[in-house]
Amino acid sequence: MKIKGRYLLILIAMSGMIATAVGLPTNVAGLFFTPIADEFGILKGSVSMTLTICNLVFALGGIAAPKLLKEERLKVLLIAGTAVIAGSTALLALSPNIMVMYILNALRGFACGILGFVTVTTVINNWFQANVGLATSIAMSTSGLAGALFSPIISSVIESAGWRTGYLVVAVLMAVLNLPAILFLPSLDPKTKGMVPLGYDETAVKTSSSSETKTGTKEISKALFIMVIIYSFLACGATALPQHFPGIAGSYSMAASVGAMMLSICMVANSAGKIVLGALADRLGSRISLLLYCALTIAAAAIMWLVHAPFAMYVGAALFGLTYSLGTVGVVMITKDTFGLENYSRTYPTISLAGTIANALFSSLIGFMFDASGSYVTTLLLMLGMLALNTFIIITAYRHN
Repeated sequence: MKIKGRYLLILIAMSGMIATAVGLPTNVAGLFFTPIADEFGILKGSVSMTLTICNLVFALGGIAAPKLLKEERLKVLLIAGTAVIAGSTALLALSPNIMVMYILNALRGFACGILGFVTVTTVINNWFQANVGLATSIAMSTSGLAGALFSPIISSVIESAGWRTGYLVVAVLMAVLNLPAILFLPSLDPKTKGMVPLGYDETAVKTSSSSETKTGTKEISKALFIMVIIYSFLACGATALPQHFPGIAGSYSMAASVGAMMLSICMVANSAGKIVLGALADRLGSRISLLLYCALTIAAAAIMWLVHAPFAMYVGAALFGLTYSLGTVGVVMITKDTFGLENYSRTYPTISLAGTIANALFSSLIGFMFDASGSYVTTLLLMLGMLALNTFIIITAYRHN
């Protein structure tokens, strides 16, 4: 079934929100580190803490989102959230010191968390009964696409007019990208406005409603909840490895260009893999699609561990780029399929928080493991174990579903 008309506008709106709440704050942040450090006379590590603070508070915003997301105040939340995100970004241009930047990034991160993954996936799950996997993956992929598209533009602005002007440009982009959501999203749930989801199946809905009347709301199994949290932790933790691809290539005595090419290939697979995963899930089902991606990423880690040749490393990098799909679209799929749409807003924020913490933790852990051993072999073996455990979790979760 084609996504068109009102549903296409809603998908465009949700893609813009992901680009604003996730893509721009995360994927262009590194462009500002060096010029800010040079002007303030501080270390880059101190500046990079702005991103860490933003990401950690983002997770807290995601947990608060279900309590704030109410049908009657949706427009107010969208407008206020956009104003805070764009406004705090613009104020970064006026920051006199790094402490002010920490505060503004905390404020921005919380607003991004509210309008980020939880809100976007909730809207998509409500508005799309058909092609829900594809719609989710398209929206998620815009986080990477926003960075790829706007990074050269913002970099050019910073070089020509300075980092303060760069933040003003980012603020304008954030406001513009969120306009479709403010203008075209009529409600969280189409039924409240007398509309229906894309691919609405009245017979299936009646059957579902009848079943729910007899059995009540689907209970949350604590054991499965913990398992899915572990899945999110491991899947998102694995996405910290690609930033070390240049180091892996160097440890095998390969040219620096090999590591740079590995990272570029991985980022392409990051965006494309999310869209493919959504399309596969709509055709083959979430379980088979997730298991296929797990198998491919396990193969990727094995290739980078065992075959030390440039072409093999490129193949491994491409396949390992699919871990980003497992950590974003995959987390949405397994959460919704395991706990049901009625429990999605209760479970997803906590599950997503585990992934955010894991990515921050593993980024440092991988570096420490290399410092301790002088090799990335231990790290690649760890990745193999993590991805294998996630394969087991997927099989178990869907078996008990």
